[in-house]
This record gives sequence, C-alpha cells and structure tokens, in this order.
Amino acid sequence: MPMYNFELAIKLSQAQKMALARRITDWHATTFRAPRFIVNVRFIDVTQGLLSDSYVGGVQRNINRLFVSLRSGGGRTQEQLEGIADKLEGFWNETVGNDSIAKQLKGVFVMGEIDVAKEAGFHLPMPGHFEQWVKDNTDEFKRMAEEGDPDAQQVVEEIKVRPEFQK
Repeated sequence: MPMYNFELAIKLSQAQKMALARRITDWHATTFRAPRFIVNVRFIDVTQGLLSDSYVGGVQRNINRLFVSLRSGGGRTQEQLEGIADKLEGFWNETVGNDSIAKQLKGVFVMGEIDVAKEAGFHLPMPGHFEQWVKDNTDEFKRMAEEGDPDAQQVVEEIKVRPEFQK
C-alpha cells in the first residue's frame, strides 16, 4: 500500500523500471510523509497472454497504463488527485519518453480503494498519520532490523535521516 501497477505494451529496460520505481517511491514517501517500504511498484507485460486482451473504444489495443491504488478516505481533493496523476505521467515522460504513440502513457487511473492495509506485520495508519506511527513503532522496527528484516532495516535508516520520524 499504495500500489502502482504499470501495464506495459512496450519493453522497458531494467534501468527504466528501477528509475520509475525509485522516483515514485521517493516522491510518495516524501510527499505523504510515509516510510518507503509501504510503496509498491509493479510492471506487468500486457503484450501476451490474458492481459493482452484489452479493448479501448471497442477496439483491441495494447497501451501503456498506470493503475494506482491508494487508501480510501484519505480526504484528497480532486485537484490533489489530478496533481498525483500529472506527477506520475511526468515521471514516465522523463524516464521513458513520449515521442511515439507506442511509448506514451495513455492512462493514469488513481483509485482510493484500500480500506485496510497490513504490511510487514503492521496495520498501517491512514494517510497523514505515518510520522506518529513510525515513532510509536520505532523500537519494534529496530528489533526486527536486528533480526535481519530488510523492510525494518530500511525504516531504521530512514528514521536516522528523516526528522519527521525522530522522537
């Protein structure tokens, strides 16, 4: 949570995927003041198999799209949601380009549809409450990090450098 699912009609290089995943993660974590480990980015090849059977306007098409699933009840305005879509499209254009129809990100769909989220054993708070949640769970993150949990290790590193997560 959140989940950024790209449906790809073109092949992206591993470097492009990493660049998009990092940009989205960095942007989401800092914009919504959340730890990085909660940001999920997935790339789905829709050129073959069942996912390739997509239609737009009644015509079969393979296009690049992004479906974003966020927490419901986040209180985001229409303007904020449109800003999210614009920012994500910008990341795509800067990373992949849009100089041909095949490269264009033809749709960005932001959906507030996640009512409850639990990751790494923690129930996640509603948007706007991550700073206190990290502070409240710092000791547990440190314990888990010492046991080798990579998500907890990442959060512990973030606590060191992000003032909003420090007690």
